[in-house]
Amino acid sequence: MDIYNVEYDERSECYLVLATMTLREYKEFVEDAFNNRGNIVGQRDVIGRSAVASKIRTRMSNDFKNGAVFPQVVIGLLVEESIFNIFKKFDRKGENQEIIDFILSIDKSCVSIIDGIQRTNIYFENYEGREDCRIRVEFYVTTEMIKLLYRMLVLNTGQVPWNARRQLEVIFSHLSKSVMDSVKEKEPELAEKIKINSIDDKKRRRQSGILNKSTLIEMYLSFNTRNVKVDLSNEIAEEFQRFDMLESVEKKQNFDWFIKIFILFAQFDIALGDYKIEANSSTESEKEDQTIKSGKDFFTNIPVIIGFIVACAEYTLGAVSANRTEDTKEAKFNKIKTYINYIIQKLPTDDGSFMDFDTLNLAISSISKRGNIGENQRKFFKNLFIDIFQYEDLEELTSLSSFWRE
Repeated sequence: MDIYNVEYDERSECYLVLATMTLREYKEFVEDAFNNRGNIVGQRDVIGRSAVASKIRTRMSNDFKNGAVFPQVVIGLLVEESIFNIFKKFDRKGENQEIIDFILSIDKSCVSIIDGIQRTNIYFENYEGREDCRIRVEFYVTTEMIKLLYRMLVLNTGQVPWNARRQLEVIFSHLSKSVMDSVKEKEPELAEKIKINSIDDKKRRRQSGILNKSTLIEMYLSFNTRNVKVDLSNEIAEEFQRFDMLESVEKKQNFDWFIKIFILFAQFDIALGDYKIEANSSTESEKEDQTIKSGKDFFTNIPVIIGFIVACAEYTLGAVSANRTEDTKEAKFNKIKTYINYIIQKLPTDDGSFMDFDTLNLAISSISKRGNIGENQRKFFKNLFIDIFQYEDLEELTSLSSFWRE
């Protein structure tokens, strides 16, 4: 391996290391990551066996055999804080063996292929006889996953390598694990009832407690921005939106509050799963038009989820610019918790009049006729949950129908 340049990115607190490796060194270094889909949950696999994919692979392979120099593969390295600044020792004259030895000795579980799965596949398919061919590599070196995720966002600026859902899952791959680890620590029995599906699971939600990983990520982004309008496709494609997102994502102090609210959401969702009262309908056609037919459908809809999360975040933490004391936040959250628990306790004895899905479906239907359905529904659900939380005494009500009305 030869290292040609080391730069320190002050914004994301990463070292960027530009290097070349022999194909032999590269294969040994990244083979484990490659076999594990880049060591990034959600990373695309090698392109498929379709006719188009075959042509692309053949062209890339022939180009490589004929001496083409591919753009550098981007490798993420997660290192300990104590050794992070070894990269300050970079010597432009070439005395960098200590840094080279350190990189090559990094635990393979800390190595990820951020960009270059397809090129890596071509390299490996054409390995024999080209072991000494030099491969261009750029390392992104960081001590914290959130900083590496920031670099991954910047890396993909102006590109659309995956659909919006896959991009979210790859970029925030460790978020769902962090959330579930926190839930397991605080509510182990509840964690057993929660299932987070990735895009590759290809499964639909058929019961409460099941979430898509991309939905969980959207919940977290919406929670931090206090904004129901998180246009994921645009935010992934537009650089300035990405920086706005990350300003919020990097506020780690809000993570514990998100976990508290996520736990409350999950408890509510699972309780609704046991609520079997169905909305009324006179015909099968009317039944098909109903958005919420029974309890498990309530949080199947992303507008309901995002509306709930943003309402909880805004009511508890205030606007993004607010500076509330922890005592005030705790008091606000406790009121939400009291009200949601009250609703949960009402479900087993409700004959359908308390939840009143009929009125709620009418409101959703009315909103849907106006266009811009997703955004309008999110605003509607955010506002109705805020109204619930701000109500002076929820226990005096025999029905939630007054909140459901548009």
